[in-house]
Amino acid sequence: MARPLRLEFPGAVYHVTSRGDRREAIYEDDNDRVAFLAILGEAADRFEAQVLAYCLMGNHYHLVLHTRRANLGRFMRHLNGVYAQTFNRRHGLVGHVLQGRFKAILVDRDAYLLTLCRYVERNPVAARIVKEPGDWAWSSYRAHTTQSIAPDWLDVDGLHAYVLGRELRHVADRREAGRRYASLVADSADVDASIWRRGLTQQIYLGDEAFVARMQAKQGAAGLQSREVPRAQRKQPGKLADCLRRHGGDRDAALVEGYRELGLTMSAMARELGLSVSRVSRIIAAVQAAGRAEHHLRLKVDRDISRVENASMASSGSIDT
Repeated sequence: MARPLRLEFPGAVYHVTSRGDRREAIYEDDNDRVAFLAILGEAADRFEAQVLAYCLMGNHYHLVLHTRRANLGRFMRHLNGVYAQTFNRRHGLVGHVLQGRFKAILVDRDAYLLTLCRYVERNPVAARIVKEPGDWAWSSYRAHTTQSIAPDWLDVDGLHAYVLGRELRHVADRREAGRRYASLVADSADVDASIWRRGLTQQIYLGDEAFVARMQAKQGAAGLQSREVPRAQRKQPGKLADCLRRHGGDRDAALVEGYRELGLTMSAMARELGLSVSRVSRIIAAVQAAGRAEHHLRLKVDRDISRVENASMASSGSIDT
C-alpha cells in the first residue's frame, strides 16, 4: 500500500503519533520522559511550532502540533533523532529507538481541536493505566486544567481561547477555561472511538468534506513539494555542494544549513563528504551550541584577515619590483 501523502504548510495543525521501533518501549523511566519533554520544547522553539497537547505512553507518544512554517518533517526528524541519541547514550544502547515513519493527520482546528486534545489526554484512561486523566503526570491535561504550571512551549492560552470562544483577558479567564475544559474531558468518555469513525478521511484528514476539499486543493497547488515521498525520489544532487559554495567552502556552516534549512539528512551529507554520521552530528551540534551569529562572525573576521594579509603581500610584492 502506498504511503499517504503528507501536506505541509504554514499554520497547519496536526495530530502526530510516533511509535517505538518494533513497538518496543521508548521510555525506561521518568528521567527519559523528562528528557523527551525538554527536547520537545527545544524543537518547538527552534522550528517555530506550538504544542497544543501531548501525551507520553509506553511505546509511543501523541502530539497536537501547530506549525507556523511548513516544516513538520524537519521538526519530527529533529525530535525523534535527538531523543534517540539521548536515550541510547543514557542506557548504553545503539540502533533505532523510534520507527522511521511517523503518522501525521491534518486537523480542522475549528471543528476538531478540542475533541482531539481530549482524546489525546484520555489515552492513559483508555489504556487502563489510570482511572482519571489527571492521575497521569505525562500529558498536558494538568496544565490545561490549571493543576500545574505549563512549560513555555505548551500553548495553554491558545487552547483556552477555543474553550471560551474568545481571547483570554484576565487571570480569572484562565481558571474558568481550565474548569470548563476539565468538564469537557469528563463528559467525553465516548470520544475515544468516535472521533476517528466520524471525522477521519483517507487516513490523513480529520475534518468535514469542505475541509478535505480545501486541503486537497492546497495540495494540488503545491504539487510534489507538499508530499513526503521516499528518500530516493526526493534526493536533489548538488544541494550540499551549493551550500559549500555559499559559505566559501566552510564545511561546518554548510552542514548546518543543509540540515536545518534544506532538510538534508545527516547520513546523506556524511556519504557525500566521506564522514561518519556521528561526526556530522557532532559538527552540527557544536556549531549550533556556539550560536549561528557567532559562527558567521568568526567566518567574516577570518575572511577580513585573509584579505588584509593578501593585500599586504601584494603591496610588498609591488615594492620589491
